[in-house]
Amino acid sequence: MTRWLASLVVLGSCTASVDAGDKVVAESWDLVQLGDGKAGYVHTIAKEIDSDGKKLIHTTVELRLTLRRNDSLIEMGMDTGTIETPEGTVTGTFMKQYLGKKQQTRIDGAVSGKQLKLTLNGNTPLNPAPWRADVLGQFKQLNLFKGRDLKAGDSFTFQTFEPTVNLVIRMEVQVKGMREVLIPGTKQKQKLLLVETIPEKIEHKPGEKLQLPIVQAWLDDARELVKSEVEVPGLGPLVMYRTSKARALAPAPIASFDLGYHQRIRLKNRILDAHGTSAARYRIAIRNDDSAATAFSRDDRQQVKNVQGNTFELHVKNLPAGVGVGSGDAPSAEFLQSSYFITSADPKVKELARKAVGDEADAWKKARQIERWVHDHMRYTNYEAMATADHVARTLEGDCTEYAMLTAAMCRAEGVPSRTAIGLVYAEEKGVPFFAFHMWTEVWIRGRWIAIDATIGKGYVGAAHLKITDHSWHDERTMTPILPVVRVVGRVSIDVLSAENR
Repeated sequence: MTRWLASLVVLGSCTASVDAGDKVVAESWDLVQLGDGKAGYVHTIAKEIDSDGKKLIHTTVELRLTLRRNDSLIEMGMDTGTIETPEGTVTGTFMKQYLGKKQQTRIDGAVSGKQLKLTLNGNTPLNPAPWRADVLGQFKQLNLFKGRDLKAGDSFTFQTFEPTVNLVIRMEVQVKGMREVLIPGTKQKQKLLLVETIPEKIEHKPGEKLQLPIVQAWLDDARELVKSEVEVPGLGPLVMYRTSKARALAPAPIASFDLGYHQRIRLKNRILDAHGTSAARYRIAIRNDDSAATAFSRDDRQQVKNVQGNTFELHVKNLPAGVGVGSGDAPSAEFLQSSYFITSADPKVKELARKAVGDEADAWKKARQIERWVHDHMRYTNYEAMATADHVARTLEGDCTEYAMLTAAMCRAEGVPSRTAIGLVYAEEKGVPFFAFHMWTEVWIRGRWIAIDATIGKGYVGAAHLKITDHSWHDERTMTPILPVVRVVGRVSIDVLSAENR
């Protein structure tokens, strides 16, 4: 699956109204390339609008991508933006996110002192985000380099709002110096100034920080953007060239790069009856990670051992729910509550849960019957993008994330605490073994968390599921719980040391 890009969103909106008569004060188009072909475009447009007699600048950055995944074409996009005064004071933010087939969610932000008050879908208040008065809006950032006498070795910082994690982030700009660059459609290299914008690391869970992608930009003598590049984990470098609208929208061969195949972590050895394993040992290495051993979860099922730099062993075992009783504290209420993604209070989710469990009263039997029902009644598709459980309950379509969310929601509807687990799963295609990114469900049974997986539907999870993180999705409306995957995507290698069958 591709969940870093699942945070990309489509069709932006905002708290201030925009109409066709508003004055356009800035507009640009960029062609996006990935490897050997076109991936999409970026359209940036800033308009002067009137809000209660005051002039404001409304800026939208639209990203549209068409990519291959497992031999199918998928469309992704992101529209984000800000509303700011002509002097540069940000008054609002906006983002609209595509979560599933014909399902969207919008988050608007209104600045109020040191807080950004957030609203979901126009009417549901969310927990506010911290705010700073010196945040630069999108329009101000369009002119960030203009008028500056930049030279190699210079650096400066600014604050920006990152809507996918609802945080203000400090950005550091480092000027690298002049470079010779060949731009598509030209015959001679141009001398352009290279600058890098580096986001500060963000804390995705207590004590652990994550580096968001670094953006490189090449500027001409007028300090106008000519080319930019960002390394997207699991995807590779997206390269953007400033161009005309006609060229940005013109049909062109789509990049041959396939997300599904590229993200596979190929193995030297097969695991016979992988999902029937009771225990397994793996040697894992994560490039360019000084604390690689913290990238995978440690719990009763999974232990990290023999750490040597960025290499370690992961020991995994199956934990049957019916063997012994765990000693863990009971999970908090958030693992039983309905949330934005795990919508256990939805009438359709509750209806399906009741169908799945019938008159069963035992929690473990309920969970297994729900796992089996979801496995038997859902249709696996590639075009959903992190749909909520209530949406999935009506379409019964999706990939592993939809299977996991619906299973978790149905379990909660039947009084079984649940959460999702995110990590890697063993698979084969044409005899070639590999690990791929995956999401499954965990339920609290008899004092411990036990894994189930409706995508596979065996009633248990063996030692071929490697967990990176887990989450209740309580109070979450963005893809923040997926961020720990960014640490390993595209940088991990795995060797199978041993595997034992049940």
